[in-house]
Amino acid sequence: MKKILLTLVLSFTTLLSAQAAHPQCGETELATIMGEMKDDMKAIKGAAKAKDSDKVTLIAQQLLVTVQKADAYVPLAISDKKELTTQQQAKFDDYKKGVSALEKAVTELTLAKTADEQKAALGKIGKAAKKGHKAFKMDCDD
Repeated sequence: MKKILLTLVLSFTTLLSAQAAHPQCGETELATIMGEMKDDMKAIKGAAKAKDSDKVTLIAQQLLVTVQKADAYVPLAISDKKELTTQQQAKFDDYKKGVSALEKAVTELTLAKTADEQKAALGKIGKAAKKGHKAFKMDCDD
């Protein structure tokens, strides 16, 4: 019983410290870039619903540039230091793979010629964005 109680207490304190907001949370260049990506994705969704394929392509091109910018930054969820530990480097490599997958899907959208091709690319973008967001989003609430 004491072991279970001790485990629960340690788990709870670890959880609390993991959920604490970083002082720079939401105030980094990457946070700004991610905000731009979110706005572009909403705009693409609206243009797709309106069946405006030219607008989808135009916004996708803007989104592609924004995604490429994101590739140069390390999320605070990994580290706020220039030097990364081996574990942080592994997480950063995962982040870069996710950005690469998103970039590939957005590129596919910019090249899509039909509504079906756009829909398929939008699905891939949604999956890549959701996966990356879940893995690297920080809790910035105080």
